[in-house]
This record gives sequence, structure tokens and C-alpha cells, in this order.
Amino acid sequence: METVIIKVGTRKSILAEIQADLVINKLQLRFPDITFKKVFIQTQGDIDKKTDLAIIGGQGVFVKKIQQSLISGEIDLAVHSAKDLPSAEVEGLTLAAYTEREIVTDSLLICGGYRNLMELPKGAIVGTSSLRRRFQISYNRPDIKLNSLRGNIDTRLKKLKSGQYDAIIMAGAALRRYNMIKEDKKIIEYILPLQDFLPAPGQGAIVVEGRIGDKASIIASELDKPDVREAVSCERAFLRVFGLGCNSPLAAYARKVDDKIILNAMIGDLKSGKRYDCRIEGKNPEKLGKKAADILRGDLV
Repeated sequence: METVIIKVGTRKSILAEIQADLVINKLQLRFPDITFKKVFIQTQGDIDKKTDLAIIGGQGVFVKKIQQSLISGEIDLAVHSAKDLPSAEVEGLTLAAYTEREIVTDSLLICGGYRNLMELPKGAIVGTSSLRRRFQISYNRPDIKLNSLRGNIDTRLKKLKSGQYDAIIMAGAALRRYNMIKEDKKIIEYILPLQDFLPAPGQGAIVVEGRIGDKASIIASELDKPDVREAVSCERAFLRVFGLGCNSPLAAYARKVDDKIILNAMIGDLKSGKRYDCRIEGKNPEKLGKKAADILRGDLV
């Protein structure tokens, strides 16, 4: 009997490989007669590790090449961080599964004995390249200096420990999947409170993408978590309203509670420094995300 092989594409980074392995291991348990082969694909975001993401293409620089490989048939499935995916789906492709979601919060990693954001001294240097994170930090601590920070987790932590930064910001989900900072007593992790630091749409979630109607996509759909799908779809609908050209800091966090979805969303005005928030609830993910975006877009005008 011929062995069925499904090729699973992922970025060649430690965290991306960890996430791909999480998906492959779950699929292997469900389908022991199928061989799942990991395929590494180098994206534009991996090639250029210094330039700010907004300059080299913003959202999508970590997934476009992988999606092209899906369309061409080079791979059968792709594993992405949901927050890296552009809000518009690619023709011919489908988001076959939203797997379990890790914590959605951002973490402030600190060296130097300080325990939280408010303890950092005036003029402290905080590293992040995210427009959303930069805005939210400046909103809460306008006296802090923000410097760009790119690279994989190891690179970022080395820069922190070498004294180039007093603190850096990273997704809590990435830190937990990578499981490194627990081993380093020099670094203090301060979980930034959700009420002040809303996450990027899709943060903490892993998505498996495939071709529409393809057998591999049907197999991957076995891992789908409906509550995660509804929540992240709501956040992506919020993001979709603003489009690729939006240069305002955006954040959204939806969660399923009983039979409804609760969505908290934020947009920042870079010129005035003002922040606009809304909290709404409903049952239709797409309509709810769009409604929140329309409310905040009205505030921003």
C-alpha cells in the first residue's frame, strides 16, 4: 500500500517550527497511516531581519511566500501564526483549522531589577517594532524611549541581556511555546494588563491553511476549534475594514462566552495621541467585527 505524504509548510524559525510541530503531532495522532513532512520556506520577513516590517510590506511578509507554495502545490498545508495573516483570504485557499489559542497578552521582559512597566525609569529604552505596541506603551508611559527590535526570540533576548534595551515586548504565547525565559533568572516577565494593552487580531492562535476542497484541508479541519475560529474571525473582520493601507495602531480581542462573542477593540490616533476603545457583543463574528471597526473609524474622523 502506497504511503500518503502530506507536506506541511512553515517558516524556518525556531518558534515557527515549534508551532508546526504542535500541529503535525496532533495530525499524526489522528491519522497514523499518513506521513506528515515538514517543509521549510524562507519568507521576505525572514530574509530581511533589520528593516521595520511596515517598510518591507507589513502584515503578510511572513506568509506570502508560503501561500504561493500552497497554490503551486509545493506544499499541501501551511501553519501560520494567525496574527501574521492578512485579513483578506487568498483566492483558492482556505483557513482549514484554528487550533487551540494560547494566552493573548503581551509580555514586558525586563532586566535590571525592575518589576513592571511603571517601575522603569524615565528615558528607559524599550524594544519593539510593532506600531500597536509602540502606541500603547507611549500612551501609558510617554517618558519612555522606544527603539526598533527585530529578529528571532534568541536574538531579542540576547539584545536585552546585553544592555541594548532596558525591556522588550513580546507575545506571551510565543514565550510559552518557546519556554525559554523560565530558565533565565535575569529576566523578569511582566504580563501587560489587557485593559491597557489589547493584542493584535489573532494573537496567540495558530492557523492551518490549505487549498479549497483538497483532501489535506479536509484532514486538517479535524483540528478546528469552533470557539477559536469565531473569536479570531471576529478580530479579522474588524481588521479587514481598515484595509492594508491603514497606518493607525489597531488592536482587537474577542472571546466566546456562552452563546455570544464579546469584542474589545482599539484604534490610536498617531497625530493627537488619543486612544479610542469600544466593547460590544453579539453572535455573528463578521458583523460584530465590522460594527466595532465602524464605531472606531467614526471616532477617529
